[in-house]
Amino acid sequence: MMLYSSDEVVFSAGAVVFDAAGTQVLTIAFPGCKGGQVVVFPKGRVEEGENLEDAACREVEEETGVVCKLWSCGLIGLETRYLEEVQKTKVVHWYAASMVETKEQHSEDKWMVPTWIDIFDAPKTLTRDDDRRLLDLCLIQRQKKLDEQKP
Repeated sequence: MMLYSSDEVVFSAGAVVFDAAGTQVLTIAFPGCKGGQVVVFPKGRVEEGENLEDAACREVEEETGVVCKLWSCGLIGLETRYLEEVQKTKVVHWYAASMVETKEQHSEDKWMVPTWIDIFDAPKTLTRDDDRRLLDLCLIQRQKKLDEQKP
């Protein structure tokens, strides 16, 4: 599905990326506008002509240098919030993914620090409640994947 941002709505996509062992998740950390550090999952704007899944993977790679593969379960979550500063509604489409390889982080995104966090430490490390809920949904899908692999 292709979506385009407009004067009223900004469409974004992102992913909760798990390491090969499935024990850590990829986050980005950056300075917050009120001080302190903000720790969130990578995401960004869907470009014209781009589908949501491709946008999610591209944004992860641009912001972190990590190439990922989305899980077959499809869309994990949908987040909507109003961006007061630009007077637009932001709609983020979230996916779960696994790391494939690591490349160079895009130079314009070097102000963000990619960080792998243990899945048990992530709830207290993530800044936003929405990201903690998203992690819970991904952990449910992770457990389903593990259960399917059992003989």
